[in-house]
Amino acid sequence: MTGVSLWPLYFWHLTEWYPGQTHARIMIDGLFGGFVLGFLGTAMPRMLSARPIRSWEVWPLVTLHLAMVFTFAAGKVFYGDVLFLLLLTGFFACVAARVAQRKDTPPPGFVLVGLSFLCVTIGTILAIMQNYREMDGFWVFLQRLLSYQGFVLLPILGIGPFILPRFFGMQSHHDFPEMLVPSGQWLRKALLALGAGALVIGSFVVEAKGWTRMGHAIRFGATLAYLLLEMPFHRAPKVQNPFGAAIRVAFAGILAGFLAVAIFPAYRTGLLHLTLVGGFAVITFVVATRVVFGHSGNLGLLQGRNRWVLTSVGLMLFAMVTRISGDFWPKIMSSHYIYGAVIWIIGVLIWSGYVLPKVLTMETED
Repeated sequence: MTGVSLWPLYFWHLTEWYPGQTHARIMIDGLFGGFVLGFLGTAMPRMLSARPIRSWEVWPLVTLHLAMVFTFAAGKVFYGDVLFLLLLTGFFACVAARVAQRKDTPPPGFVLVGLSFLCVTIGTILAIMQNYREMDGFWVFLQRLLSYQGFVLLPILGIGPFILPRFFGMQSHHDFPEMLVPSGQWLRKALLALGAGALVIGSFVVEAKGWTRMGHAIRFGATLAYLLLEMPFHRAPKVQNPFGAAIRVAFAGILAGFLAVAIFPAYRTGLLHLTLVGGFAVITFVVATRVVFGHSGNLGLLQGRNRWVLTSVGLMLFAMVTRISGDFWPKIMSSHYIYGAVIWIIGVLIWSGYVLPKVLTMETED
């Protein structure tokens, strides 16, 4: 809500700086970054059969995260980038301590999670370096692609085959028995994930070189191929709840954004919101709902009609369309940016009202 509110504040002349970069930083590093670190901080120790991350380790990360968001919101991009790099460093330290004592191997798709952190770390360092030296346009553009897309797309592709089949009552082919030494089948799936990740990162380099159409076409093809191979939702049974439908809509949104930019590169920034909002954001909120309901002992509620899910996701998608339309009709751009922000905030508030109170409830064992 902080990230999108920067647009109304700017168009109402309550802030002076154009919020393009601060908005992007808050949404990627703040919103998606918070979910990525929260999910992995909870799941990785379990997958490694290591001790969980303790509260005395978590609170410094939370403090850095909040300070980073408010620093970006104040228009201080450089200091926000520094805080985000410190946040990543602290998180790496927490996970590295668990890896050193692991008794199990994480799912093979998590190779892509490692690549995503490599992307965002390099991207953040490049962003900080831009304040000390003038950089070629290639590196500036590559920094944004690594940070804004690589950091979110790669974890979705990496974690997706492990957790998302559960929404369709399917068995995950990335759920292996406990093993310290990876099996041959694990290695084959890890190599497939590594190949998909290499293609995605390669597409960033191609786009940064100025070949926008080709870069997005490669990204579309690599993402589609990996989804068909590792997350075959087209073979999944019909699910009588909105979560399965939302997952399908989200992946369609990711692919639609890449394809749309490949066809209409002149509207790249607006059309990418199909991927960022219709894809990344919807998946983020749906998976977060599943995790929160699961850890609070409310998994059974996911089988109901849950019309609030359709309402909140529908409002987010409507906000996305409103935001995109502003780029096609410049005369109404400011009003549509404002309407889109307000509609998005309403959708998030509805989601928050149903989900966030359950964060305070811990599942009890019989």
